[in-house]
Amino acid sequence: MCTTIVVGRKRSATGRVIVAHNEDLGRNSAHRMSVVDTREPSPGERFTLYSDGSLEQPARTARLLAARIYDKRHFPGDHTSGINEHGVAVANNMATMRGVPAEHQFDVVPGGIIWTEFMQVVLERAASAHEGVALVGDLCERCGLSCDSGTMIAVADPEEAWWVELARDGRWAARRVDDDEVSVRANCYRIPDFAAKYGDPDSQADRDNLDRIETLEARVACMPALGVPELMALLRDVYEDTPLHRTRPDGSPFKAGVRTVAMLRTEAATILEAQPGLPHGFGHRMWCCLSTPLTGAFVPFHAGIQRVESHYATAGGQFTGHSAYWLFTELAKLVDYRYTACANLVRGTWAAFEAETFRDLAAVEAHCERLASAPECAALLTDFDCRRASAAIRTLEALLREVKTRAFYED
Repeated sequence: MCTTIVVGRKRSATGRVIVAHNEDLGRNSAHRMSVVDTREPSPGERFTLYSDGSLEQPARTARLLAARIYDKRHFPGDHTSGINEHGVAVANNMATMRGVPAEHQFDVVPGGIIWTEFMQVVLERAASAHEGVALVGDLCERCGLSCDSGTMIAVADPEEAWWVELARDGRWAARRVDDDEVSVRANCYRIPDFAAKYGDPDSQADRDNLDRIETLEARVACMPALGVPELMALLRDVYEDTPLHRTRPDGSPFKAGVRTVAMLRTEAATILEAQPGLPHGFGHRMWCCLSTPLTGAFVPFHAGIQRVESHYATAGGQFTGHSAYWLFTELAKLVDYRYTACANLVRGTWAAFEAETFRDLAAVEAHCERLASAPECAALLTDFDCRRASAAIRTLEALLREVKTRAFYED
């Protein structure tokens, strides 16, 4: 149950398509950041599908960055959003197909492809959004969708973006996002003919979906251009200053009777931003906030980095202080417990942290453009991304001490 915003290049502050996504899986689906280098699969090597069967491998896979669930045994598949060396970005929203009983909505379809596999294959193989859309459509027709009755995949590159809507039995449709459009998806189909034919009526009319769509569309209608800061704010939306805004008696907007954009069970928020200026696709960026973005921080990761900072590369099924996901989740739960006492401190701290990141990022990327070699550029970006991630963890640990003090203080 996720929310995605796709910004066409003429509405983007950068002049290039941007994708923003909240992954709301819940169930402690711990996420980590992963960078995967290009490789040449061995002759005869196959891509093994969760639902049995396999796909041929390409001659070469692309370098990619992805937010990933820690273990396929916890949740089928693992890639939940990402961007590759060509600036091709993907994100996914579940939908519900008409005529599929609730007890069969998540059935395994033998030989079918699950949503995370669709995204992994696009990241590994597509050099453009158009290629990615064609790939998804072909695989849907040949293999079918498994483990969901319906899904929607945003596929974008610096110049254009598409929505591909899928249902069972090889049914799919695609629509290009207009260059001057900001397109919002919750968890219901939005390509009109496809939605009318295949969308479950209850899901299509569900206020949990429509509230997010209508609120975000109203907000972006007032914005002439959207960049990363504006998208960060939208992913943190809990309907403040609207008639939908609700809080519990203790002040928290979580579990207050209205399904908001940012949720306590948001596992990862990402902003996928193609930046073609640097060589070898090194400049393409993925901003990642683990756990709910309302109480967390966005940290940049570049496609050209050689490694991911250890806390952001670590996730598992049990709490550990070595995992950014679990530390940010701990912070979110504590803030929710004593929201009035802690929320302003936490949100103000991360606002200052992100402002510092934006300031320093511009200087680092300008320096990178002047470097003579790709290895030098990769080393500089790796150093910067790791330092910002480490700074986020140090700031988080300090916040946890203060928030615990406030949360456990009895008036």
